[in-house]
Amino acid sequence: MPNQKKVREVMIPLEDYPHIPQWFTLRQAVAIVRESTIKYAGVYKPRAVMVFDQDHRLVGILTIRALLKGLELVFLQGEVPVHAATTIDNLLGPDLKQQAERPVSEVMSPIRASVQADASLVQALFALIKENVGTMPVLEGDQAVGMVRLTELFLEISQAILKKTNEEPP
Repeated sequence: MPNQKKVREVMIPLEDYPHIPQWFTLRQAVAIVRESTIKYAGVYKPRAVMVFDQDHRLVGILTIRALLKGLELVFLQGEVPVHAATTIDNLLGPDLKQQAERPVSEVMSPIRASVQADASLVQALFALIKENVGTMPVLEGDQAVGMVRLTELFLEISQAILKKTNEEPP
């Protein structure tokens, strides 16, 4: 097969992907995601943060959705009706500062799927779709070395599809 790319060729390396220790607060996680979004604007937009324990083992993923839910925004509790006049300040609520000090370990998700760096793109795609996740840690042995997203795999697949459909018939 002409396209035998490995996951390592399309993954976002760990040093370029937001990652934090499990004892960081939600406030600290917000700062890391925001910084990464600004730093890599136009390259990729992080939608999750990798979470590690004190021994540098990957223990979870903190999605932006889980992060926002963890802040217990008041509209999630039905305290503020959401309509066109609602402002961000109204949604944040009086307990935001206290909620922002919660550790990420309280709201992160366990790792549902991972893939080895030398696995094929097809193996990674299968795992992402099977587990219904958009991002997945890439490992070398048991050490995280990066993150692969459905976005990168879609770009590879779309390139192959468009190339194939533009070929002359036999």
